[in-house]
Amino acid sequence: MTEFRYPEDCQSNEDIADYWAVRLDQSDLTPAEEAAFSAWQDADPGNPQRLVRACQIWQSMEIAAAEDGAALSDSATRDTRAGHDTRDTTSTRADEPKPVDLAGVRRDLERLGALEGGSGRLPGMRSAKRPFRPVLAVLTCLVLAVLFGYSAFQPDPDLIAAADASVVGQMHDLPDGSSIWMEPGTRVALNYSDALRDITVLEGGIFIKVAKDASRPLRIHLNQVTAIAVGTAFSASKWGGHARVEVSEGTVDLEDRKMRLARLVAGRAAWQDADGDLHFAEVAPERVAPWRGGRWIVDDMPIDELLARIAPLMGDLTFVRDPRLGDITVSGSFDISKPHSAHDALLAAYGLEERAFPVGFRIISRK
Repeated sequence: MTEFRYPEDCQSNEDIADYWAVRLDQSDLTPAEEAAFSAWQDADPGNPQRLVRACQIWQSMEIAAAEDGAALSDSATRDTRAGHDTRDTTSTRADEPKPVDLAGVRRDLERLGALEGGSGRLPGMRSAKRPFRPVLAVLTCLVLAVLFGYSAFQPDPDLIAAADASVVGQMHDLPDGSSIWMEPGTRVALNYSDALRDITVLEGGIFIKVAKDASRPLRIHLNQVTAIAVGTAFSASKWGGHARVEVSEGTVDLEDRKMRLARLVAGRAAWQDADGDLHFAEVAPERVAPWRGGRWIVDDMPIDELLARIAPLMGDLTFVRDPRLGDITVSGSFDISKPHSAHDALLAAYGLEERAFPVGFRIISRK
């Protein structure tokens, strides 16, 4: 059995309770984790209650903070949204929500490090406190220009998923008998012939059950990586330039233009970062493409990748991350039918703000 070790920032029982609150929300525990979790519960009579409290705090980020208008950051969040939010907020509700202890929620999340006042961390999330690196404003302009130029050279999509949460349950039949599901806003190009089966994910995420045909392996192109399968089930996505593959059944080979990079079996995942480096992890097969059930469940996902998933449901916005933010990653569970709640929770949790630019661009930066 692989030895289990807590992250270095777990220095107290409260820290460990925060860790388990997020870990239990992500996927099934490994045998080593189950043993460690059981030992920790038995080590102190107060630990079970600490865990209950940590779970409540973890859920409050999405429920209390996001759904009540980014209440975590109260006045700071109101400043962020002033002048930049195009949604209609003038309508009134028939039933006003019950008062929320905003100050209490804020204190709890500051203890976890979710806000800049916190001394620790939000469980499952890396610290947003990164060294400042000067970046000229022209860099942002270049990023926008590249995004416009890249879109101009993409092939026309053959399948387009509407920017609506309801599309996640819709199955589409492909010419070879395979079945495909798509995240909101996904655009896919098909190239089928007697000799090949090629799918290019232009932007978005899919889950596919591949019809077996050994003479024509199915190839899914994602940035610099191609996923190849004969008969299996897996997810493949390209959001915000991040390529990701997760396997629920069978095996999938990953290749680039020069060589085979890896073979993924059921329960394995791989993703390619902005530098082209591949990373690997385990994923419970039943948790592959959880968005088909109406939720994004993410584990250490780059924040710009998650924002790209949310963007189609917010009027097809394009979020550009200020390079000075560093590599912020997110773990958590978000309701696909409430994209504004997920968006507000992310900004509030990291003390971020956004500035609107013409044609739907928003620059994410530190307050």
